[in-house]
Amino acid sequence: MSSSWHKKKAKQAEEAAHRAEEAIPEFASLVKDMTRGAAMGEGDDQIFEKKLTKEEKKKLAAERKAAKRAAKAKEKGGGKGEKKSSQEEAALALAEAAGALSVIGTSAQEDDLAAEGTICTFAESKKGVDSRARDINIQNFTLQHKGMVMLDEAEIVLNHGNRYGLIGRNGCGKSTLMRVLGARACPIPESIDSFHLKEEVEPSDSSALEVVMSVDSERSKLEEQAEKLNTALGALAEADEGDGSGSSLEEQQEQVSTLLNDIYDRLDALDADTAELRARKILKGLGFTDAMMGKATRDFSGGWRMRVSLARALFIQPTLLLLDEPTNHLDMEAVIWLEDYLSKWDKILLLVSHSQDFLNNVCTHMIHFTQRQRLVYYDGNYDQYVKTKQEKERNQMKQYEWEQDQIKSMKEYIAKFGHGTAKNARQAQSKEKVLEKMVRAGLTLKPDEEKPLNFLFPHAGHLPPPVLSFREVSFAYPNCEPLYTNVNFGVDLDSRVALVGPNGAGKTTLVKLMTGDLEPTLGDIRPHMHLKMGRFTQHFIDVLDVTKTPLEFFSSLYPNDEYEELRKYLGRFGVSGKMQVQKMEELSDGQKSRVVFAKLGRDNPHILLLDEPTNHLDMESIDALATAVQKYDGGMVLVSHDMRLISQVANEIWICDEKTVTKYKGDIHNFKMDMRVKMDLDDGSKKALKGDASVNRKATAKKEKVKPKSSGISVVTKKSMASAPSKPVSIASPPKPIAVPVPPKLVSTVPPTKPALATPVSKTASPSSSAPQSNWRSRNASSPATNISINGSTKSSFKSAESLKIPTEVVDCWDDSDDEEEKKTPQALSSGTKVFGGSRAYVPPHLRNRS
Repeated sequence: MSSSWHKKKAKQAEEAAHRAEEAIPEFASLVKDMTRGAAMGEGDDQIFEKKLTKEEKKKLAAERKAAKRAAKAKEKGGGKGEKKSSQEEAALALAEAAGALSVIGTSAQEDDLAAEGTICTFAESKKGVDSRARDINIQNFTLQHKGMVMLDEAEIVLNHGNRYGLIGRNGCGKSTLMRVLGARACPIPESIDSFHLKEEVEPSDSSALEVVMSVDSERSKLEEQAEKLNTALGALAEADEGDGSGSSLEEQQEQVSTLLNDIYDRLDALDADTAELRARKILKGLGFTDAMMGKATRDFSGGWRMRVSLARALFIQPTLLLLDEPTNHLDMEAVIWLEDYLSKWDKILLLVSHSQDFLNNVCTHMIHFTQRQRLVYYDGNYDQYVKTKQEKERNQMKQYEWEQDQIKSMKEYIAKFGHGTAKNARQAQSKEKVLEKMVRAGLTLKPDEEKPLNFLFPHAGHLPPPVLSFREVSFAYPNCEPLYTNVNFGVDLDSRVALVGPNGAGKTTLVKLMTGDLEPTLGDIRPHMHLKMGRFTQHFIDVLDVTKTPLEFFSSLYPNDEYEELRKYLGRFGVSGKMQVQKMEELSDGQKSRVVFAKLGRDNPHILLLDEPTNHLDMESIDALATAVQKYDGGMVLVSHDMRLISQVANEIWICDEKTVTKYKGDIHNFKMDMRVKMDLDDGSKKALKGDASVNRKATAKKEKVKPKSSGISVVTKKSMASAPSKPVSIASPPKPIAVPVPPKLVSTVPPTKPALATPVSKTASPSSSAPQSNWRSRNASSPATNISINGSTKSSFKSAESLKIPTEVVDCWDDSDDEEEKKTPQALSSGTKVFGGSRAYVPPHLRNRS
């Protein structure tokens, strides 16, 4: 143990050495230079581990494995080293071909996400992602966009063979999530290739068919990768397995074989022999004619180029297909074809759509993007999702209310008896512990109550008909074929019309003719002099000033309205909170659509002209729009491919095709079924679909004839009576009598019995008569009437059978119970018992169950 003197001497020696070092000028300059370099960031790569890309990590891992094998081969001699070199070549080939099937997001795509303000984090396993996996499983996924948290510790699970529909409110982050998955900014297995339909193809001189078939370059890349993998597989087969590394060789061979199988599957899908035929089939289903397939893409509009991009995605057949509102630019016929095509998709499909009919017929699973920044998964289509969600929320609400009642009662007890007697205080402490345990275990959250939207179109007023009339109207664009020839129709304030037809038939042109934006080449269009029309177009953004906020935009349009009144009015259409003071260029397309609808209702039109209003609206907004149109007392002309909306608001369906406008006889369900038969999708059989527009209809399938179980009723004709003389037909026979109490009021008012086909049996005969049982049916046929004994007097029950004019075909009331009763000898009634009247009465078996 050193003393204080030794410590003092050691400290002095240390200080002297320090002074001596500072006296050296070279040492001081060296320290200064090193300090300056560290301050400027030099040496960070030595202190912190550099973040590597996926390709760099693969290359580094392959180099390390090769170095280890080379060191082992050097130790064991040259003979085995030569064999090991082939194994090293196989490992390098495997490392190069590991991403053969993946379309890895480039740094440019990730930079675009960062420039947009999109950031995502996730939990990654130490083992990494299995490159052979066919499913996507991402844990603890967090998504932020421009500082707003959209997903917090969520879970993304996409299994192979399932078709998912992603639904949620406008602006919740559905499209942002699709962009992140499309850019592969999260861990996706390398064996899963993806395609994100987000923009149309670039305009060029290439035809639509050539653009779709341009994936042949991908086929050549796949063939090159297949050759590399075959070389690697051969090298692994020649490698020596006697060095104890057989297990690693087997794993590598299995991995190479899996990649080869996937590549061959892709090559089969991109078979050049059938490539053109499949490309033409897809383009035709999306509405392209043979002439349009050979047309240059630069001559197409943006909507048609989006169709080309969709056709290319379907032609490539990626393992992960991401579709964001794929039906926005399609007509009714193309939507029906795409619905049938995607319903047979056997890989991973994730789509965003607000068409309930489309989701019902395509999806096998639903993903709900909740307001609590979570993803909730449901099995089944959209209808099943609605039922399951309602039941789940109902049970959750019951559990929440029960827990709150328990917590309230325990808190009241603790507050009341916590400072009372010792016994009550101990009970209060016990309840307090139970309460703390409930809180630690986690309390049930109250179900989310989404604020309902309340679209409202004010009273339109009254205009006497005709409000808008077309008389012999013809129209053609310059140097083009006529779109319409001799069209005649009228629109009034009570009209509810849906325009359907193929793209290019002139639906939007007809709407422009109504508004006066276009003039007819022939004919006359006569609007009412006070008619005011409100129009919603597909290019609704042109109506808005996106540099302003919704409040600023409305204040500039309606300066006389108060600020608070404008806020309330916008909130009715779902534009509330921060959305009102946020620039419209930062809003989603669905939120911008709400602003346009708010303006449309504020203008107070007489007739609404809605051209594809549901393209960007969510489910709740579409329902609110349908309710508002139903309550609206003005006219409406709708152009839409949303069959559910059409079934809710339209009373008439007009088909725009073949240069005219014709009224369809039927509803939208019948029109859809006719289109499927016309497109050979149903093979002529009108089977009931799962769609929301079709569930309200009963299936037209033939019902099987079911024989009544216990009616015993049969139709007897003259032929059948003549062919069976051994058993005469009789309406009533004297079966076993049953004593039934009769109310006193009904004793003297017994109704006459039903006329029989044969001569009726006299009810005065006692069942205990000595006549044989075989004579019950063989009564005197000439008896004109039947005498009934009622309280000792006889009355005639009915007239003769001839006077009643009995038809040739009558219903036989004889049933199986009568046959059984006929086999038995009726028991004698007790003395003093009357057949009819009194306290006991006779009731035939076939009338016993009748009221």
